[in-house]
Amino acid sequence: MDKPKGLADRIESWMKRIPGVRTYKEREHRRETDKKLREHLASRLQDSRSLAKKIALDLTTKGQMESLAKLDRFSSRLQQMADTIRYASYGYSGIFDLEKIREDELDRLYSFDLLLADDLEKIQKGVEEVGQASSAYAREKKIEEADAFLDALEKQFNRRKELIMAAPAPPQDK
Repeated sequence: MDKPKGLADRIESWMKRIPGVRTYKEREHRRETDKKLREHLASRLQDSRSLAKKIALDLTTKGQMESLAKLDRFSSRLQQMADTIRYASYGYSGIFDLEKIREDELDRLYSFDLLLADDLEKIQKGVEEVGQASSAYAREKKIEEADAFLDALEKQFNRRKELIMAAPAPPQDK
């Protein structure tokens, strides 16, 4: 058996011998993955918001002010939803946190978050269609459609918290 060479090797060796440390480390990686996914989702919403703001600027430049109020409200909702996703609870709590989520629940949350990407596609496409609309009436209809997709995303994301709250508590060691 090889002897550990440095401090990092010794720590790794200890981690192998201490029960539960390896799974805790894996959970922390999962937690980081969960955070990165939520950051990505929030970034996609920010991209849609940037496009909506560009469309608003183009409309202002052309003197087409009819849809600006609706577009501005929609843009604000995009920002609000991006923040909600970005700052949502981690799918896994730290070792000393009161709220614990096991690996299978974290996997379920991660899959759930991946499904949100489909809703983001609809929102992004909806914003693009707002920019392509040929009249104020058509533009307002497209804003309403994109806003309905955002409503659906918000409702779906709110279910995420229900998944976290419904997660059974892990067995307590005595």
